[in-house]
Amino acid sequence: MRYLQRLPCFLAGSLVALATHAQSPGEVVTPKQAFTNALLNIYSPDSDGWVVTGAGGNGIAFGKRGSEANETYGAQVVTLELPPTSTGEELVGVVKNRIAAMNPAPRFQEADTSFQFTEERGYPCVNVRAEFDDTAAANSSGKQTLRLKVVALDCRHPAEPDTGFFAAFSYRGTRVDTQIDEAGKSFIESIRPPT
Repeated sequence: MRYLQRLPCFLAGSLVALATHAQSPGEVVTPKQAFTNALLNIYSPDSDGWVVTGAGGNGIAFGKRGSEANETYGAQVVTLELPPTSTGEELVGVVKNRIAAMNPAPRFQEADTSFQFTEERGYPCVNVRAEFDDTAAANSSGKQTLRLKVVALDCRHPAEPDTGFFAAFSYRGTRVDTQIDEAGKSFIESIRPPT
Protein backbone atom coordinates (compact mmCIF):
# COMPACT_ATOMS: atom_id res chain seq x y z
CA MET A 1 0.00 0.00 0.00
CA ARG A 2 1.04 3.55 -0.54
CA TYR A 3 0.76 4.84 3.02
CA LEU A 4 3.10 7.81 2.52
CA GLN A 5 0.81 9.34 -0.08
CA ARG A 6 -2.04 9.21 2.40
CA LEU A 7 -0.19 11.03 5.19
CA PRO A 8 -0.78 14.75 5.51
CA CYS A 9 1.78 17.17 4.16
CA PHE A 10 2.65 18.24 7.70
CA LEU A 11 4.12 14.80 8.26
CA ALA A 12 5.40 14.14 4.78
CA GLY A 13 6.92 17.59 4.27
CA SER A 14 10.31 16.95 5.80
CA LEU A 15 10.14 13.22 6.16
CA VAL A 16 13.14 11.06 6.96
CA ALA A 17 14.91 8.90 9.80
CA LEU A 18 17.32 8.70 12.68
CA ALA A 19 17.12 4.93 12.95
CA THR A 20 20.26 3.01 13.75
CA HIS A 21 19.38 0.51 11.04
CA ALA A 22 17.60 0.89 7.72
CA GLN A 23 13.83 0.81 7.65
CA SER A 24 11.71 0.19 4.59
CA PRO A 25 8.40 1.86 3.81
CA GLY A 26 5.61 -0.56 4.64
CA GLU A 27 7.62 -2.34 7.31
CA VAL A 28 5.38 -3.22 10.28
CA VAL A 29 6.59 -1.98 13.66
CA THR A 30 5.73 -3.20 17.14
CA PRO A 31 4.32 -0.83 19.77
CA LYS A 32 7.10 1.29 21.34
CA GLN A 33 9.75 -0.21 19.01
CA ALA A 34 13.05 1.65 19.56
CA PHE A 35 14.79 3.71 16.85
CA THR A 36 17.55 5.48 18.76
CA ASN A 37 20.78 7.22 17.86
CA ALA A 38 23.19 9.71 19.43
CA LEU A 39 20.73 12.65 19.14
CA LEU A 40 17.37 11.15 20.12
CA ASN A 41 15.64 8.19 21.68
CA ILE A 42 12.77 7.48 19.30
CA TYR A 43 9.97 4.96 19.71
CA SER A 44 7.12 3.99 17.44
CA PRO A 45 3.60 4.76 18.71
CA ASP A 46 2.38 2.53 21.53
CA SER A 47 -0.47 0.79 19.70
CA ASP A 48 -0.77 -1.90 17.02
CA GLY A 49 -1.14 -1.43 13.28
CA TRP A 50 1.67 1.06 12.56
CA VAL A 51 4.07 0.79 9.63
CA VAL A 52 7.11 2.80 8.59
CA THR A 53 5.96 5.27 5.93
CA GLY A 54 9.32 6.91 5.35
CA ALA A 55 12.84 6.96 6.71
CA GLY A 56 16.02 8.83 5.94
CA GLY A 57 18.97 10.67 7.38
CA ASN A 58 17.08 13.04 9.67
CA GLY A 59 13.85 11.37 10.73
CA ILE A 60 11.31 8.60 10.61
CA ALA A 61 7.58 8.54 9.97
CA PHE A 62 4.93 5.98 10.86
CA GLY A 63 1.38 5.64 9.60
CA LYS A 64 -1.71 3.54 9.97
CA ARG A 65 -5.22 3.43 8.63
CA GLY A 66 -8.18 4.27 10.83
CA SER A 67 -11.43 2.34 11.06
CA GLU A 68 -13.27 4.57 8.57
CA ALA A 69 -12.62 5.01 4.86
CA ASN A 70 -10.00 7.67 4.07
CA GLU A 71 -9.00 7.93 7.74
CA THR A 72 -5.25 7.88 8.51
CA TYR A 73 -2.97 8.48 11.46
CA GLY A 74 0.63 9.61 11.25
CA ALA A 75 3.52 9.99 13.68
CA GLN A 76 6.88 11.51 12.83
CA VAL A 77 10.17 12.57 14.35
CA VAL A 78 12.51 14.86 12.43
CA THR A 79 15.72 16.71 13.24
CA LEU A 80 16.45 19.91 11.37
CA GLU A 81 18.70 22.93 11.36
CA LEU A 82 17.32 25.58 13.71
CA PRO A 83 18.30 29.25 13.41
CA PRO A 84 19.40 31.08 16.56
CA THR A 85 16.65 32.63 18.68
CA SER A 86 17.04 34.70 21.81
CA THR A 87 13.47 34.58 23.14
CA GLY A 88 10.63 32.12 23.35
CA GLU A 89 8.59 34.40 21.13
CA GLU A 90 11.22 34.17 18.38
CA LEU A 91 11.23 30.36 18.58
CA VAL A 92 7.43 30.34 18.32
CA GLY A 93 7.75 32.54 15.21
CA VAL A 94 10.22 30.13 13.58
CA VAL A 95 7.89 27.19 14.26
CA LYS A 96 4.81 29.06 12.96
CA ASN A 97 6.61 29.97 9.73
CA ARG A 98 7.79 26.40 9.16
CA ILE A 99 4.33 24.93 9.72
CA ALA A 100 2.74 27.53 7.42
CA ALA A 101 5.28 26.64 4.71
CA MET A 102 4.57 22.92 5.12
CA ASN A 103 0.78 23.41 4.95
CA PRO A 104 0.30 26.15 2.33
CA ALA A 105 -2.98 27.77 1.34
CA PRO A 106 -5.09 27.35 -0.66
CA ARG A 107 -4.88 23.57 -0.16
CA PHE A 108 -4.75 23.84 3.64
CA GLN A 109 -7.34 26.10 5.22
CA GLU A 110 -6.46 26.86 8.84
CA ALA A 111 -9.30 26.05 11.23
CA ASP A 112 -7.55 26.43 14.59
CA THR A 113 -3.94 26.71 15.75
CA SER A 114 -2.19 27.16 19.06
CA PHE A 115 1.53 27.69 19.70
CA GLN A 116 2.82 27.80 23.28
CA PHE A 117 6.43 28.25 24.32
CA THR A 118 7.56 25.95 27.14
CA GLU A 119 10.76 25.00 28.95
CA GLU A 120 9.07 22.17 30.86
CA ARG A 121 11.63 19.69 29.54
CA GLY A 122 14.57 21.87 30.61
CA TYR A 123 15.19 23.20 27.10
CA PRO A 124 13.17 25.49 24.81
CA CYS A 125 10.19 23.93 23.02
CA VAL A 126 6.93 24.95 21.38
CA ASN A 127 3.72 22.98 21.91
CA VAL A 128 1.70 22.97 18.70
CA ARG A 129 -1.96 22.15 18.20
CA ALA A 130 -3.27 22.71 14.70
CA GLU A 131 -6.35 21.89 12.68
CA PHE A 132 -6.66 22.39 8.94
CA ASP A 133 -9.15 21.50 6.24
CA ASP A 134 -7.11 19.66 3.61
CA THR A 135 -9.06 20.61 0.49
CA ALA A 136 -7.19 18.26 -1.85
CA ALA A 137 -6.76 15.04 0.15
CA ALA A 138 -6.15 12.14 -2.24
CA ASN A 139 -8.28 9.01 -1.89
CA SER A 140 -9.37 6.08 -4.04
CA SER A 141 -12.18 8.09 -5.66
CA GLY A 142 -10.17 11.23 -6.35
CA LYS A 143 -9.82 14.19 -4.01
CA GLN A 144 -11.93 15.40 -1.14
CA THR A 145 -11.76 17.77 1.82
CA LEU A 146 -10.65 16.09 5.04
CA ARG A 147 -9.90 17.48 8.50
CA LEU A 148 -6.23 17.35 9.51
CA LYS A 149 -5.48 17.59 13.22
CA VAL A 150 -1.88 17.77 14.45
CA VAL A 151 -0.37 17.58 17.93
CA ALA A 152 3.37 18.37 17.94
CA LEU A 153 6.31 19.47 20.02
CA ASP A 154 9.16 21.43 18.40
CA CYS A 155 12.36 21.78 20.47
CA ARG A 156 15.89 23.09 20.36
CA HIS A 157 18.19 20.14 21.10
CA PRO A 158 19.82 20.71 24.52
CA ALA A 159 23.23 19.36 23.45
CA GLU A 160 23.24 20.69 19.86
CA PRO A 161 22.10 24.35 19.85
CA ASP A 162 21.99 24.63 16.03
CA THR A 163 19.74 21.57 15.84
CA GLY A 164 16.04 21.32 16.41
CA PHE A 165 13.74 18.35 16.49
CA PHE A 166 10.04 17.86 16.34
CA ALA A 167 7.74 15.01 17.17
CA ALA A 168 4.28 15.14 15.63
CA PHE A 169 1.18 13.00 15.75
CA SER A 170 -1.69 13.57 13.33
CA TYR A 171 -5.11 12.45 12.24
CA ARG A 172 -6.76 13.04 8.87
CA GLY A 173 -10.34 12.05 8.14
CA THR A 174 -13.94 13.17 7.79
CA ARG A 175 -14.56 13.52 11.53
CA VAL A 176 -12.55 15.02 14.38
CA ASP A 177 -10.85 12.33 16.45
CA THR A 178 -11.20 13.31 20.10
CA GLN A 179 -8.60 10.74 21.20
CA ILE A 180 -5.68 12.19 19.24
CA ASP A 181 -4.50 14.42 22.10
CA GLU A 182 -3.94 11.48 24.42
CA ALA A 183 -2.29 9.30 21.75
CA GLY A 184 -0.19 12.23 20.54
CA LYS A 185 0.97 13.10 24.05
CA SER A 186 2.04 9.50 24.67
CA PHE A 187 4.05 9.37 21.43
CA ILE A 188 5.64 12.80 21.88
CA GLU A 189 6.53 12.20 25.54
CA SER A 190 8.62 9.16 24.54
CA ILE A 191 10.82 11.20 22.14
CA ARG A 192 13.76 12.64 24.09
CA PRO A 193 17.48 13.27 23.79
CA PRO A 194 19.56 10.61 25.56
CA THR A 195 20.39 11.46 29.17
